[in-house]
Amino acid sequence: MTNSPDTQAIVVTAIHGLGAVGKSTLATALAYDEEVQSRFADGILWVTLGQEPNILPMLSVWVQALGDYNFKPTSVEATANHLRTLLFDKAVLLVVDDAWSPDHAQIFNLGGPRCQVLVTTREKAIADVLDAEIYNLDVMTLSQSMQLLSQRLGREIRGEEAKQAEALVKELGYLPLALELAAAQVADGMSWGELLVDIQGEIARLKTLDILGPEDVVDEASLKKLSLTASLNLSIKQLKHKRREDFIWLGILPDDVNITPGMAAVLWGMNDERDARDKLKDLRRKALLLDGVALADGKPTYRLHDLFHDLARNLLTAPLHPTEEGDLPGLGIRLAKAHKIFLKKYRKLTDNHLWHTLPNDGYIHQHLVWHLEKAGKIEEIHGLLAEESQSGANGWYETCERLGQMGIFITDVARAWELAEVDWDEDRLPQVIGWQCRYALITASINSLAGNLPVNLLVALVKHDFWSPEQGLVYALQKPNQGDKISSLAQLVGYLPANLKKLALSEALATAQQIQAEKDRAKVLGALGEKFPELLLPKALTAAQHIQDEEYRAQVLSALADQLPELLPEALAAAQHIQDMYYRAEVISALADQLPELLPEALALARQIQPEKNRAEVISALANKLTPELLPEALAAAKQIWDMHYRAQVISALAEKLTPELLPEVLATALQIHTYGVKVLSAFAKKLTL
Repeated sequence: MTNSPDTQAIVVTAIHGLGAVGKSTLATALAYDEEVQSRFADGILWVTLGQEPNILPMLSVWVQALGDYNFKPTSVEATANHLRTLLFDKAVLLVVDDAWSPDHAQIFNLGGPRCQVLVTTREKAIADVLDAEIYNLDVMTLSQSMQLLSQRLGREIRGEEAKQAEALVKELGYLPLALELAAAQVADGMSWGELLVDIQGEIARLKTLDILGPEDVVDEASLKKLSLTASLNLSIKQLKHKRREDFIWLGILPDDVNITPGMAAVLWGMNDERDARDKLKDLRRKALLLDGVALADGKPTYRLHDLFHDLARNLLTAPLHPTEEGDLPGLGIRLAKAHKIFLKKYRKLTDNHLWHTLPNDGYIHQHLVWHLEKAGKIEEIHGLLAEESQSGANGWYETCERLGQMGIFITDVARAWELAEVDWDEDRLPQVIGWQCRYALITASINSLAGNLPVNLLVALVKHDFWSPEQGLVYALQKPNQGDKISSLAQLVGYLPANLKKLALSEALATAQQIQAEKDRAKVLGALGEKFPELLLPKALTAAQHIQDEEYRAQVLSALADQLPELLPEALAAAQHIQDMYYRAEVISALADQLPELLPEALALARQIQPEKNRAEVISALANKLTPELLPEALAAAKQIWDMHYRAQVISALAEKLTPELLPEVLATALQIHTYGVKVLSAFAKKLTL
């Protein structure tokens, strides 16, 4: 990543290279690099475009990732402009993966002077349009290729086997994806020599088909693509018939989508999701699938590389009996019909054929309208958005709200509106105008009751399962009042799964940091202290350090003390920067539970506190933590307090810890306190009877 000489310009870097050369892998490595993450302190936003991206929901996800849950994305232009505003003063890395169109990539060319855009693409023209600095990613070296094969096989490759493997590496053009496919076949029992012969034969066959055109057949990029296609074809041919059909059916999905086990079970007609999960794992083991983004419950998902997706989609419509020798047999199904078959399977899962009653599998709600459109069922899209729930409300709205994904509903309304504008004739004009009016009204009134919903009611709705945790969290995040938002999030935490709990507390911390009055900010941070997970504690500690008033800073540091075992040096340094003896002693006393070696320092600080009332409070708070070696010093400190009330308070607090050797001295001191001596003797009664 480079710096911009012009602080007002967004630096754009494009990783350019062949398909399957590892562009996305490199971008991922950069995103996880600690130095990169440190530089872009406000986060990293990632989007994978593909050939047919659904731009609006992608932009909407970025808006929510930046903490704005109130904005309603009614158009690409409005949402992009809103993102520019949100990013203006932030340091964010924007990763635009797998860009195919300059227009699509340009939409995500956003941000302020501290942002940078990283694009991965096969098209150099995209880099030119964005005026990007180009990093040309070449294929791997022979050494890197052999290392990849060894890692994939889980063993070293030596001797004669290494020579055969090296020959195969060269034939496959050093492409990582092709090498992974080859390693999977070797792991399944095929020899390097046999695989090399098969690859060479498949490449020769593909060349004879002239699929690239005679002028391109010697182009290096085209030859490498032939190598990858040959490797993929052979991997598909090795699959058993049913498993091959399963792979081909994945071609019905959108580009770059996460493949969930629940969706795969429906697609493949399986009753048990676990069987679908096993099949997906097997396809991943064979390198035919890539890892996707895990679901909210932690379950893994998978995705198809776009080259594999293209093959699966082509085989879906290819004839059952190929015309060319060696071609893979397809399923011979038109795409529209394939989508109808898929939707029919999902329809069986509904109640009374109502789409909004579909169970959540992490896929179908996001892509139902897309599949309906591909199936040519435009009327059903309008029907979906008109379905009523049992309560008489809009069924699809209620479902999306329950899932905490209102962006789905808004995007679907926008798409239905677009379809209504292009899909009409004179005979249907009144109906089309009715749809457009309905969608206009929905869009205008999309701001819901979130701002006026009482905190206690919101929490009760989640607690008693009237609302899903996701739904409750979305409403809490939309609270316009900072105090209400923090209160909602803090109270909801006990009813949220782990992943949502982290998000809720992260948002609560961010909101607390925006509170201007330090007294109120400290009160909120202190109340949240015991709830923060380990990953948020560094940010919480930083928030405490930024409080200027030492009293309020001490309150927060003391509240965080028990949560900071990994950050004790930083917490101690923060305490030692407090000038006021009383507040510094208060924090160090709180930290002493984690750092017993701090006790002498805490006691010494306590003895220097001038107001005797405050000195007595701190020493009393330290009493139960003191080691036997420190008790004489603590007793001496108590005797130095002139006010008899406060002296009695400290000696009483020390009662349980004092050793028999110190009792005569304590009794003598108690008798000198007069009025408060009875209180001290009462505290020592148990020890005196032993």
